[in-house]
Amino acid sequence: MEIKENTPKAIILIILGMSVIACQDTVIKLISSETNIFLILFVRALLGVIFLSIFLKFRKEPIIFKTHYPVLTILRGLMFFIAFSLYFFSLSKLPLALAVTLFFVCPFFISILSVIFLKETIGLRRWLALIIGFAGVYLVMDPDIDNFNIYTTFPIICAFLYSLTMIIQKKTSAKDNLFSQIFHIYICGIISSLVVLVITGNGIYNNPLNDNFQFLLMSWSINSINILFSLFLIGVVGSIGFLCIFQAYRIGSPPSVAPFEYILIIWSLIISWIIWKETLSFKGFIGLGLIVFAGIYTFIRESKKHVQITIDKPLRR
Repeated sequence: MEIKENTPKAIILIILGMSVIACQDTVIKLISSETNIFLILFVRALLGVIFLSIFLKFRKEPIIFKTHYPVLTILRGLMFFIAFSLYFFSLSKLPLALAVTLFFVCPFFISILSVIFLKETIGLRRWLALIIGFAGVYLVMDPDIDNFNIYTTFPIICAFLYSLTMIIQKKTSAKDNLFSQIFHIYICGIISSLVVLVITGNGIYNNPLNDNFQFLLMSWSINSINILFSLFLIGVVGSIGFLCIFQAYRIGSPPSVAPFEYILIIWSLIISWIIWKETLSFKGFIGLGLIVFAGIYTFIRESKKHVQITIDKPLRR
């Protein structure tokens, strides 16, 4: 069935999707001292499978779990799980705006990895854009050698691993459709969370000496209506966000849609200030400007070159 392009509607959907993702990240940060990160990932993935199945049933499309690339699919699922475990953990240690901004180094990693694994070519101007982008990341991190905050590297590691999953997706999309690939991510998230539950003994390693890792080690428990509602909300808004973002890329022109993902940074700045009275430093705002400039320039150059390694896929799911 031919899909009719509707870029204005796609832009509305991408803005809505990014706004919903901002809500998800905010709720995760708010409850990070009260529950286990892997319980959040488990519920998020489980509800994702349920809502995606309902969505496909509603559209009368087949639900396919089979993959033609089992090894790459497992590798992709594990990297995705590790990536967002690190990212969500960083939310408990960093200002929301800082973590979100650092994650948007993703387009630069995708461009570099596409050269290594997909044999794409990058011209001088795009290399300059990448250098400018990474300079922006340095300014946002503003590293202090004597008091380096290791947690600022977590969103960047997440972006790198996520970029690798996008390269793998490019390879596996020849035979596995997008919905199947999303199911694989969710199923791997469910299984990986349960494996971690078994290994960590459901809270037996959580003690005052490991206070910095409480978000990782506390028991899987839902001891209040607030936590129950928050977990459900994370799962629901995460699914809604994905569907909005996917539909935006499905019906809109990717070069027109992709830059609007940076709305997420604006939301994170607003929410960080309202709830936690946190914001970026002066250097951070300069770095943010460089990251956004370099990212949008990358989108524009890829659209002109018809490469579409970065712009044909959402940066957040």
